[in-house]
Amino acid sequence: MTLLKLQDILGERILVSLRDDLTPEERQQENEQSRLVMNTAKQMINNGKLILETEKVLAQNKNLKKSYAYMLIDGKDISDERIAS
Repeated sequence: MTLLKLQDILGERILVSLRDDLTPEERQQENEQSRLVMNTAKQMINNGKLILETEKVLAQNKNLKKSYAYMLIDGKDISDERIAS
């Protein structure tokens, strides 16, 4: 899922939360779904931040041979070609 798609979904959840035609039970169910979306969005944003910070470190330090953050992101070690690019 892209961040733009996530933004659309968050916007939809806001519109749902503003509806005044929901029963208390429906509102509770919608709020639970909104919490799930919100928690997923927070995790996606945190993941994106880790990726950007890792890319920044790699760009600033051309001699970096290993990055544990990159291993978490990509699941493997950084090759010399990746550092050189």
